Amino acid sequence: MPHSRFSALLAQNDLPTAFIYLAPVLPIVQVMWADGRNQIAERAQIQVFIESHCVALSEMAGGLEVVSIAEREAFDRIFVANRPEPFLLEAISEAAAEIVQDKADKNAEVADSLYQRDQLLHACLEIAAACPVEPSPWITRPLRERIVDEERKLIERVFELLPRLR
Repeated sequence: MPHSRFSALLAQNDLPTAFIYLAPVLPIVQVMWADGRNQIAERAQIQVFIESHCVALSEMAGGLEVVSIAEREAFDRIFVANRPEPFLLEAISEAAAEIVQDKADKNAEVADSLYQRDQLLHACLEIAAACPVEPSPWITRPLRERIVDEERKLIERVFELLPRLR
């Protein structure tokens, strides 16, 4: 079960259990970190996505607060403001993608929730477009291409979560 795997990763890394509700944000965070940086525009956009997602979660829970402000701030500190270890981000993002797939397969999609796969894809595209790599003397052309390619690969993985047209 995807939730069990994700919960185990949280426990192994001493992360709050409430992060399970923020699992769909992790693929977006992974796209942000594809170039190794977290730029102001990307961080601001991620905060908008988190807030919108948390509002949708609250609506799903009948108005109850599902993820506290303190838990959101901890998520920001651990994954957005500071670069997490690449192996942790990769593992936890993979598990998060399984949760998104599982929720979508069970028709648990809610407007504005990042469990809605097209919302998640849109968010990843927004982050990739927020801060294009600007040419500079210290960033070589192959590095710029690698960054763009890495973002593209991550976005394609999210796209694979979208329902197939029949």
